[in-house]
Amino acid sequence: MTGTRTRRTARAVAGCTLVLSAALAVTGPARASTSAVSCGDVLTTDTALTADLTCTGDALTIGADNLDLDLNGHAITGTGTGTALRIAGRAGTTVRNGVIDGFTYGAGIDDYMGVRPDVTLTDVRFRGAPIDARPAVLTISGTRDTCHLSGLRLIDGLLSIDRCTVTGQTVMVRATGSAVRDSALTGGSLTVSATDQGTFTRNVFDAFPMGLSADSRRNLVKTNVFKNAAASALGAGETFLPEDANIVELNLFTGNDIGLRSASMLRNLIVRKNVFSGNGTAGIFVENTWGPDRATPHPISGNVFVGNGHHPSGLVDGQHHVVQGGIHLSSRAALTPPITLQNNVGTGNAGYLIWAPPGTVADGGGNQGPCGPTPNADLTCW
Repeated sequence: MTGTRTRRTARAVAGCTLVLSAALAVTGPARASTSAVSCGDVLTTDTALTADLTCTGDALTIGADNLDLDLNGHAITGTGTGTALRIAGRAGTTVRNGVIDGFTYGAGIDDYMGVRPDVTLTDVRFRGAPIDARPAVLTISGTRDTCHLSGLRLIDGLLSIDRCTVTGQTVMVRATGSAVRDSALTGGSLTVSATDQGTFTRNVFDAFPMGLSADSRRNLVKTNVFKNAAASALGAGETFLPEDANIVELNLFTGNDIGLRSASMLRNLIVRKNVFSGNGTAGIFVENTWGPDRATPHPISGNVFVGNGHHPSGLVDGQHHVVQGGIHLSSRAALTPPITLQNNVGTGNAGYLIWAPPGTVADGGGNQGPCGPTPNADLTCW
């Protein structure tokens, strides 16, 4: 009897195992389609390219949510017109592992019926094919060898760029919470407008100036290298409340004409613990072009200036003084409150380490000279 029960149990287990195996075969993850893809196709299932694709005009349209497009090491190449990938109102789109080259737009991303698309681009190299997104959530990553961008414009969305090589004009408008990290940016520019709480860290900006507009607040610009900008490496506007201050700290500015420039007396901009080295005209140039009461309550503090001002461009401030050296401040009127300078030091700068006319600054102590113009009871330099 016991042997009969054992045989019946074994047969039952085997039968259950066969049923379970069949069920798993039916319900397992779907594989990407590897059928031939043609120019103009609308993709509605996960797709992996099996060959390069050359298109005149538009290439592919994403036609379903949660779709994965694996370029599979292949290239989608255009003839200088059209859009490589059209994505309108689709959630969960992923594109990875290949090249998109030679289109008016590498990706055209739009909302549809009020649905804002979210797109992840991993290890995709865009060449001569900028991205245009309005609005969208974009997550772009890879390595500096496998992730390339050749221009990007995002309006009303969220952007994350990690470990990429970026060229061309990059613009983000109303992109609060966005981030650019660990990337190499060269031969273009970055414009940040009406964007709050952005993070820009551990990047190299090489001949790639960054502009932080007056309506952008609480952004962090930290531990970057800004180099070889023909004009200003970083241009910063004002914010209107101290608690909304943008922070520029622990960066290296080197080989630019001017490291950091502001036309609004750094109003509510924190500049601290940066190094300015070998900038041709000046490390920092701050000019009050608006009138009185346009200054920051935050000190310019703990910055180091080495060898700046040895190749001045001939720029003069509004009071007809030549801009040259470490820090150059200029104002058409006395500031209330004045800018506090504290613990700024350096060596080997042409002209003055600090040029700050009376009425523009308050002495926070620890500043190294030479300082001008003299006499200036507002500033003591050692």
